[in-house]
Amino acid sequence: MRRRSPVKSSSNNSDYTGSDTDNGVELVTDLTDVNEFADNSNENDEDEAWLSLDRDHPPEHYLEQLEMFDEEEYTREDYKDSSTRLIDHMEDQWNQCWTYLREDRLRDLATVTVSTLYTFFDWLLNQRQGKGGRKRRGTKFASSLGTYWKVYRLVYERATSAKLDQKINRSMHKVLRKLAKKHRLRKIGRDKACMYVEDQTLVLQTNLVTTEKRYTHGRYRIQAQLYLQLGGFTANRPQALLSLCYRHIQVTLLRDPEGGPHRLLLEFTFEFTKEFLGVKDMNTFPLPEIIYDETLIFSPHIFLLGLLFHDRAFAAYNLTSPEELSKLQIPLGRNELPLRLNQKLDHIPVFRKAVRTPSGWNISPDEPLSYSTLLPWIKALGQITGFAQVTRPYSLRYAGGKAFNENGNVSEAMQNMMMGHASIKTFLRHYLSRRVTVDTQAVVRGIQPQAALMRAASTMSRSIDRRRPRRLTQEQSASVDDDPSVRILLKRREQLKHTVPNATKHPKYKDLTSKINRERQRRRHTLLRDIKERWEFEQPVRDVERQLAGLENKDNLELVQDIMLPAQEELADTVLSKPGTTIEEEMDRRNRAIRAVTLYCGIEEGGMNPIRTGGRSKNAAPTVKSQLECEEEALEAAKVSVYKEKRPKVCFLCLGNERLPLAQRIRPFSTPGDLSKHFGRKHLKNIKSGKGLSCNLCKVPLSDKMHMQRHAQEIHGTVSPKHSYDCC
Repeated sequence: MRRRSPVKSSSNNSDYTGSDTDNGVELVTDLTDVNEFADNSNENDEDEAWLSLDRDHPPEHYLEQLEMFDEEEYTREDYKDSSTRLIDHMEDQWNQCWTYLREDRLRDLATVTVSTLYTFFDWLLNQRQGKGGRKRRGTKFASSLGTYWKVYRLVYERATSAKLDQKINRSMHKVLRKLAKKHRLRKIGRDKACMYVEDQTLVLQTNLVTTEKRYTHGRYRIQAQLYLQLGGFTANRPQALLSLCYRHIQVTLLRDPEGGPHRLLLEFTFEFTKEFLGVKDMNTFPLPEIIYDETLIFSPHIFLLGLLFHDRAFAAYNLTSPEELSKLQIPLGRNELPLRLNQKLDHIPVFRKAVRTPSGWNISPDEPLSYSTLLPWIKALGQITGFAQVTRPYSLRYAGGKAFNENGNVSEAMQNMMMGHASIKTFLRHYLSRRVTVDTQAVVRGIQPQAALMRAASTMSRSIDRRRPRRLTQEQSASVDDDPSVRILLKRREQLKHTVPNATKHPKYKDLTSKINRERQRRRHTLLRDIKERWEFEQPVRDVERQLAGLENKDNLELVQDIMLPAQEELADTVLSKPGTTIEEEMDRRNRAIRAVTLYCGIEEGGMNPIRTGGRSKNAAPTVKSQLECEEEALEAAKVSVYKEKRPKVCFLCLGNERLPLAQRIRPFSTPGDLSKHFGRKHLKNIKSGKGLSCNLCKVPLSDKMHMQRHAQEIHGTVSPKHSYDCC
């Protein structure tokens, strides 16, 4: 089809002097062109009219749409689901208050007064139980009360479509202060602890080498490492990072303008940010590769490329390893070589969750990792590192924002764009720590500031002490049964056991058991918190007293670690290796680290380690047989046991799962009955359908759950538990 040529306008009085191109794109149709179709026949005009009627909707379609239009959907505030849940919860509390006080006439939000608001918030702060009789943590900070008040105003606006009266709003400031004093709420809010680069280095290293924190799947450890890196470099919100998909990543081989080796450039475009005031433009963060870096622990290139190679994410079918990546060159006359990712993965999240399967844990092909899963990881890593402050994902955003604000190369406009803020006021009000990090005495006296010392005084690393208690001992955990509230519940359950036949299956007995478990957990939590608070005050006093008394400090500051998995040891060795002296050595260092990450993405770690009660003697004599020979013998003995023994104690499914660590594959249970319980809980319970079921030891497919149970009993002597797990 011939392209239409641009035609000059027939009007000389028009003020429009532009061309028929917009941003370099030629317009196909000129709306002012009245002569273009002058030579067309009437027959063609009639055909086009009929085609237009076929394409357009009839008038009834639009009239029906007008009649069914829900205006409320577009006039109400567009909040995120989390904000909507807060507003709904506050509205429920408002209704519960007046139901409890038997004053339904005061439920109407349009008739609210200062007195009703005072009564409501006073009632709210006195609540100690939630749904199902669960005990609430209670409100401890005045800032939390301020948040309740802000949420209540949103409830009012949603119900009345109007803002609260300004006179009531001003009076509530005094009401909130009085309620905070009455309920002894603390005025100091939660510290916005920053995870500076010094702290981030220690946490990243801990995540690599620790065996105290075991993830269910090896990819989880890699994802935690990549999240910590990107969170520190981009200062993005946690959900924006967790929503990162492969379409948001661009990998490019870029020519070095200074004549050095070609560099890998990663560009991350963050799409899913807060949209309360409208859709925001997407920010793109370029991260160039650093050659001869002192450590690869900060290299997102290593960990992201490891994930990409494991997921076979590159569009080029033969780009499947770092060795092929090292062979690529940029042609003469060009400055870049884009490495496109497979478009089939456009909507697949980079950070994905693990799901239980009959054979163990697998990474979901498309389900994103949730914030509720990430938060305990970051907290646990901070505790293992030895920080006194609680580490959170937002600690990275606080530190990144502060680094942007203090850097002379980042303007205020650039900082607002990177942080996603409308103005610098948002950063000053909600992100900037209240702790002064400037050497004020040096500034006032006009002397050289002690910058390094002030920096050290502001980091989390300042508080490192690996002696800090993190969990209760077995004796401390058992001591909660001496608490009066637990003893009363235990006594009631014991009486029920002696008075009701077959009491363990009675609903009241089960309800009492649930209450006892909840009360024990609350008491353990309270006990651990008290032990931590006492330790923070008493331990420094003991240290001072011992030093002044001339006593030697016998505390062992080394982390007691279990033996790392071979894959984890390889991962730690390659990432923590020193830079090479030549470009070939440096490329080999990078490739070995990427291969280690790729390998680790496919293994199972098996979850948390049990508490270690003892350690191997440093002076123990070496065994005659090598470790590899011992492992092979143990593996063969376990395989023989699941075929020859009538009631074995080793799980044949775990034994056949080569992704599990050897210790978990050959682990014997105490009794065959314990093996049956494990078989039901870990394997039968997680069967969603018959697809993919098999016995790796016998190399036979299993059609469904009943086939697996029959095979387990007839071939491997594993009896299914009495519970059927039919609901799963």
